[in-house]
Amino acid sequence: RHPIRFRSYFTPDDMLQLARDSGFRDVRHLSTADLTTRYFANRPDGLRPQVGESFLLATT
Repeated sequence: RHPIRFRSYFTPDDMLQLARDSGFRDVRHLSTADLTTRYFANRPDGLRPQVGESFLLATT
C-alpha cells in the first residue's frame, strides 16, 4: 500500500488568514523546525518529521 499524500498550495500566511476569516481568533503556524524542536528533540531513535510537514493551530 502506498501512503496517501496531501499537498496544499496555500502558503502559511494564506492558511492563517483563511482561519482568521473563518472566525478563529488565535491562529499559529508550526513549521517543520518548530515540530522538530517541540516534539522530536532528544529522541534516541532519531525520528524526525518529513521536510515540509507543518500544522495550523487555530482556536476560537
